[in-house]
Amino acid sequence: MALVAAGALALAWLLGLPRWLGQIGALAAIGGYVLAVGAQPSVIRAGVAGALASLAWLAARAADRWYFLCLGALVLLAWNPYDLQDAGFQLSFAAVAAIFVLVPRIAAALDGYPLPGKLAAAIAIATGCGLVTAPILWFQFHAVPVLTVPANALAEPAVAPLLYLAFAAAVAALLFPPAAALLAWLNGWCAAYLAGCARLFGGLPGAQVRSARALVAVLFLGAACAAYAWRRWQTSPPST
Repeated sequence: MALVAAGALALAWLLGLPRWLGQIGALAAIGGYVLAVGAQPSVIRAGVAGALASLAWLAARAADRWYFLCLGALVLLAWNPYDLQDAGFQLSFAAVAAIFVLVPRIAAALDGYPLPGKLAAAIAIATGCGLVTAPILWFQFHAVPVLTVPANALAEPAVAPLLYLAFAAAVAALLFPPAAALLAWLNGWCAAYLAGCARLFGGLPGAQVRSARALVAVLFLGAACAAYAWRRWQTSPPST
């Protein structure tokens, strides 16, 4: 959703339109994306957050990410209270909360290691979200993936090109269909790369934990890593 809003704002900037008009365009793009993808809990949550961010800018009000997250949950539960039992609802909101709380601390713990910035960010996000969502995955599916960190780190470079090439192909289809076909062909390679990452890591031995004993061991290891990250984050000097 952030990529959708950023794309609308970038297009407004390229066309020389004022920022307020770009924010209205971002609202329209977010609404269109939600309608196109479908009213899934994660989509509604992200759509509410993105729309509130644009509205906050238009109203010159401070933005609060926790408020956005809680309001998204309120909208979903007001529409259908049974969403609280939905795995998508639980995983989506737990993952975003992990991004708010755990990911900055894990990223700080990785500071100083010889890792590129994007790779370190991907590792921090995959680790934080994986730790928080593991109990939910076990409760819902009785299985927990243990290779999420390398899988997400390898797949991350294709995500943004996949989305932007899809948007470009949709626009080009209205103006010049041969160009749209070329863009769609390129986008197919991005999709094939993502599917290949999923098949590669999903097919490895031990890719999922399905026994309670192994789950306890994985959670213990994850908790130890989280404790190390927390301690390193607290003792690291403040950035300037």
